[in-house]
Amino acid sequence: MPVKAGERLDPEATRARILKAAAEVFGRRGIHAAGMNEIVEAAGASKLTIYKNFGSKEGLVEAVLTDRTQRVRAWHNEAVDAAPAGREQILAVFELIATWYAEAGFRGCAMMNAATEDRGQDGAPRRLAQDHLRFYRQLFERLLTGARNPEVTARQLVVVLEGATLISAVDQDPGLGTEARVIVEILLDAAF
Repeated sequence: MPVKAGERLDPEATRARILKAAAEVFGRRGIHAAGMNEIVEAAGASKLTIYKNFGSKEGLVEAVLTDRTQRVRAWHNEAVDAAPAGREQILAVFELIATWYAEAGFRGCAMMNAATEDRGQDGAPRRLAQDHLRFYRQLFERLLTGARNPEVTARQLVVVLEGATLISAVDQDPGLGTEARVIVEILLDAAF
């Protein structure tokens, strides 16, 4: 991808272009398999520019995952805010993920994929994946006001969400979103 004339002067546009390209390469090839030369080519940026912006490949990985998590949180919060209060807000999260599973090129959760590549290390991928799971638990706990045991139900909802995401990606089955919603309905009926 050639650099556009105005982007040489716009560090934010350059950074965004690199993040987008790196996310695509990491998602397609995996973090460890993706080389910096491949990212350089995909981003249309020099290694110097990438290292200047991110410091290292690890810094780039962390920036990609941080960017992704911010976008995912905004995406979920927007869906929750648009739904009627209560149970419908939780179901809105699962409706949202069902549409995600059906997107062309769906590869599963970038956070969980990166954490599994972290191979037991306590690096940024693992830390950010733990934070990602905590976000979902806290979101569901907040939406489970009045439930008998919101902490337990929130954890169960995260298991359904991440489990369905993994299976949908592995089996390339977008129908898992519908199945996940059925399980969520049962959990919600039992929780209140």
